[in-house]
Formats: sequence, C-alpha cells, structure tokens
Amino acid sequence: MGKSLNAQVQLRNDTAANWATSNPVLLKGELGIAIDTARFKIGDGVSTWSELKYSGVLVSASATNGNITIDGTDIAVYTLPIASASVVGGVKSQTPGTGKVVVAGDGTMSVGQVEKANQLATARTISVAGDATGSGSFNGTTDMTMTIALVNMAGLTAGSYTKLTVNSKGQVTAGTSLVATDIPNLTLAKISDAGTAAAKNVGTGAGNVPVLDSSGKLSDSVIPALAIGEVFEVASETAMLALTAQTGDVAVRSDINTTFILKTSPASTLANWVKLKTPTDLVQSINGKTGVVTLTTNDITEGTNLYFSQARATANFNSNFALKSSTGLTDGATILHTTDTLIIDCGNA
Repeated sequence: MGKSLNAQVQLRNDTAANWATSNPVLLKGELGIAIDTARFKIGDGVSTWSELKYSGVLVSASATNGNITIDGTDIAVYTLPIASASVVGGVKSQTPGTGKVVVAGDGTMSVGQVEKANQLATARTISVAGDATGSGSFNGTTDMTMTIALVNMAGLTAGSYTKLTVNSKGQVTAGTSLVATDIPNLTLAKISDAGTAAAKNVGTGAGNVPVLDSSGKLSDSVIPALAIGEVFEVASETAMLALTAQTGDVAVRSDINTTFILKTSPASTLANWVKLKTPTDLVQSINGKTGVVTLTTNDITEGTNLYFSQARATANFNSNFALKSSTGLTDGATILHTTDTLIIDCGNA
C-alpha cells in the first residue's frame, strides 16, 4: 500500500493590477483569482488574461447617490421626478416666472446673481501700506499678482556694512563699519584655534618655547650633544683597540666571528668593550636531517595521527553517513517526508 501525504492546493492568484501587467494565457480549465477584488477567470488555453471574461457578476455599492455598481460600472436605479408647474427637474421653484429657486430650504437666489458668481460686479483694488507699498486690481476672473516694494529708510544708502542698527520690527535703520573699540578683549581660553604654543612663554627654561636665531636655527645651548653610532669591521683585538670610537659604536671581529659594542670611553681599553651574545637556540637538524630539508610521510612515524588515504576516507564516510538524519543534510529542508504537509502553489500572475 502506498504512502499518504498531507496536501493543500493553493490556486494561482495575484492582484488585479499584476494580472493586467503580466497578462498570461491560462491553461484550459486553469483558475486565476484576483485576490484584491475577489473575482476569478477560467482559462481556455488560448486567450490572454485581458481577453477572458470574469466569471459571475459582482454587485457593489456606488459612490453616486441613486446608483449601484455592477462589474465596475455605475447603473442608475433612481430618477428625479418629472417637472411640473412647481417642480423643475426635482428642484422646487419659489414662484413660477420669478427667476428664483429655493436652495436647500436656506432662502432664494436670483438666476442673474448666479451668472455673475465667476466675476465681481465691480473690480476691487487691494493695497498694501506702511513699511511696504503695493496694489492690484481684482475682479475674480483671474489671479492677481501684487508687487510689494519696501519703503527706503531715511539716511541709509545701499552698500556692505559690518555693524548694523535695527528697530523693533527688525528693519535696518543704520549701517557703519566696525572699529577697534567694537571688538572686546578676549582671553586665550576664548580662542579655540590659537594652538598650545600660544600659552607658552619665550625662553630656554622648562616649559618655554625657544626662539630661532637670525639664520632660522635653534641656539646650540638648547640642543643636546648627539653621538652617531658607527659600525667598524676589524680583523683583530689590536685593530679594535686602535679604533677612534665613541660610546655606542660597534666593532665586528672577523677573526673570532663576534661583535663588540663600546659602553664607555676610551676605546683603547678592552674592558670598555662589551661582547654581544650569540643566540643558542638555533635549529641543528630536522628529524636527523640538516641543510635544506623536505619531509614526507616516509620520514615521520604515523602514530595515532593517521595519514589520509582513499580507503580510509571512504570507510569513514560510509559509517558516518549511515548515522546521519536526512534533515541534517545540506539540502535536507527540500526533502519531502510522510509527516510533512505538501502545499501545491499554482503561483502568481
């Protein structure tokens, strides 16, 4: 007896806009659902989505009073009453022949007045006065643009100023240039980009900043004595002791393959030279071999760390794979088990 799988069928679906954009050809008998309008079409294997008709009729409320919407089209289901002596297309007249009608029970309005609603009977002038001037004529038929001009301040001419005087309205009433008395005295703490040297005194004492001489150089008195270490190659002790060397100089002795450094003067005293030690942790041999050494598995005993071989790798894989669960495999999530629920998704438009 075969195995049973739990299955759910998800019909092909998408929004009406995506169906229209994709415009596919549905298979014969294939169902396509517009999930945002709750409507569906059945394919014939030939026609595109736009060529197919929706199945059934969708009736819904209309935004227009007296209408209903059928398959997206408004249909009128209410008609205004027929006009009579006191009824004109469903709007009641105040008195026949007066040219006036009752509007929502709020009063009367002359037909002649309604005709002038888009234009003022008399054009009006709109003006601005005070600290600015400007005017324009407006009769309601077109937009009006008004140019505003600020009033010039007495005694003030156009120009660039560093010091301004303003009134309570924020208008500039005077302009002059800054003078020295306008700038307050500032402490160094108020200046953020003066640098650390600005807070130091000139001099040669501790914490002072030295001054360059007329040649742009520091005085010799503020420069400490310097000794440049040199390296001398000599072939004997006698040659080393005859060197004109300073403290820190190095003598390389080729006769004994050893290096000395002068720790104090004079260089003619052997005790003043310190022998530099030679490292004692040099590698003498590798697995009994010296020189340029290349090791293979034949040179090192296998021990507990077994070497790789095809037979060992195959045996290890077979024994471990048999213990592995299918859900633990790299593609284990794509394997279908009898305990899974199968969902058949017919896709989108």
